[in-house]
Amino acid sequence: MSFLNKQKESPEFLNNFLKYKRYIESGAQTSTDETYYDLKTLFRFVKLFLYDNNKLKTITKAEFKVIEIIDVTIDDLGKMRRTDLSDYMCFLANTLENDSRTRNRKLASAKRLYEYLEVNNMISSNPTLNMECARTDKRLPVHLSLSQSKQLLSNTINSDVKHKIRNYAITCIFLNCGLRLSELVGINLSDLKIDNSEKTIRIHGKGNKERILYLDDAVCEAIEAYLEVRPKIGKDNPDYNALFLSSRYKRISQRAVQVIIKNELNELFEDLDENEKKKYHTHSLRHTSPTLLYEENDVNIFVLKKILGHESLEATQIYTHVSNKKLKELMMNFNILDREEQT
Repeated sequence: MSFLNKQKESPEFLNNFLKYKRYIESGAQTSTDETYYDLKTLFRFVKLFLYDNNKLKTITKAEFKVIEIIDVTIDDLGKMRRTDLSDYMCFLANTLENDSRTRNRKLASAKRLYEYLEVNNMISSNPTLNMECARTDKRLPVHLSLSQSKQLLSNTINSDVKHKIRNYAITCIFLNCGLRLSELVGINLSDLKIDNSEKTIRIHGKGNKERILYLDDAVCEAIEAYLEVRPKIGKDNPDYNALFLSSRYKRISQRAVQVIIKNELNELFEDLDENEKKKYHTHSLRHTSPTLLYEENDVNIFVLKKILGHESLEATQIYTHVSNKKLKELMMNFNILDREEQT
């Protein structure tokens, strides 16, 4: 749920900060919403730390989640010191059982808020300065193999669910284009060009940056099949231009797409235990596209960077480490005894 729907439950200065991040800094909606939930956790801790410190030692996750933050003030945040926020990081690890990546993200959100407050002269000093992130192990992205991807598509189009043609198009675009969830949901009819002369799709990425991706025949066929059954809605509908629609003739939500893909993946991996199934989700399909392009088609990493809409090459380099397939092939075909001596 968007932070905009929670404004009555939040302090005004928090609402202003989130609007600044979303509309002035052009932050992505999903990123801003994530920041809201991160800061909600911080505000709950601050409230307990300052006014009911003893409860921090005994509070449960369920009790912590219902603490209201509307009465947390800028002065409360200003009272926190670096050592107090170090206690916050420990609370995240021990009581809330957040992993190192989650803790680092929440620390980054806190740093950004305190920086905003300091720059706007709302607090005298920033206690998050020089706070270090926790060490994290580099995680390789979870992805589907080529055969699993084909099976997923086959299962989807051959299913008996009501919206299988739409769901097939969604899955096909994910696997072939490597989109983020927010990017897929945000596709408009006006972003498509699938006539005989050009087959492209305009993607609205992070920070309102656009990129153009080229579509192969299979993706175009999936989209065209869906357009034939897509509900006909009038221009008076605010979601008239949305490519993918829900049963209520609204732009399909991110949550709905997550459920669709989760159900498809659960069927594909029906033999896996529940913990293993949890590793696969919509972002696994985004990871699948560049992984297969790199492994199966030898696509250059700079091309992958452009396809995925990454700002830095570092974010793309992880796909060169996903599999040892190339290394295995290279070393198995190299034999020093077969090499002729160079003179």
